[in-house]
Amino acid sequence: MHAARWAAMTAYLVVLAWASPVEAGRRPFIWAYDTEIAPKGDLELEQWLWARGRAPAFPQRPSVYWVWWAPVFGLSQRLELALPFQVRSTESLTALDSFEADLRYRLFPRGDERAFQPLVRLAWHQAIHTANPSRVDAELVGSYQWEGGLRAVLNLGAQLGIPALRGDEGPVRVLGMCSAGLAYPVIPDELQVSLESFGEFALGGLEQQPHLFIGPSVAWTFGRTWVTVGTLVGLTSLYPETPRFMPRLIWAVAL
Repeated sequence: MHAARWAAMTAYLVVLAWASPVEAGRRPFIWAYDTEIAPKGDLELEQWLWARGRAPAFPQRPSVYWVWWAPVFGLSQRLELALPFQVRSTESLTALDSFEADLRYRLFPRGDERAFQPLVRLAWHQAIHTANPSRVDAELVGSYQWEGGLRAVLNLGAQLGIPALRGDEGPVRVLGMCSAGLAYPVIPDELQVSLESFGEFALGGLEQQPHLFIGPSVAWTFGRTWVTVGTLVGLTSLYPETPRFMPRLIWAVAL
């Protein structure tokens, strides 16, 4: 019965994807945020499947897998809202990890054609079945696109882990984040290839080595659907605690 329901839902989404030539929002990177947002009045269903592998220096730490799913609302030509929940799984346990409210605000409205575009991202992450505290994310995102189609993005931000948000005790934990990427359109408005990097480092209340990743991805847009897939490779030779691989698949369909 459950398999039949999932099959029916998948068929319905495929029909929606091909029913209209209007393009969904596009994201050429698997980790770095871009400044593209959903158009005003649009609703997208977005899903991530991703994992963090073991770090070679710590084989006792298990690989971890996540499913992230959210409706994404285009509230205006500047503002987008995602309301995701996330399921986390290891070899021994599968549980609801968190739910979130994720706001992304463009300083220039959607449709503005200038090469440089800034965006502010704010998110509230309510932890559930995890040892990590609930947190607030704050991030500045910038993109620049050249006339030939080459696109660059830069993200700078921090995660503030606040145990009190879940009724726990402990100090606020601050984790810095940075990511950058370059994307090139192999087929304009349809197929892009990209290279990106992601790093995180403790700023306060945490005893954690920096993590640094780099890797490629491919993004394909067709009709009202887009798919991005790739993997980041941990630079474990520099930072032994960094997991070796962090693959991610993202897909979305605009309803």
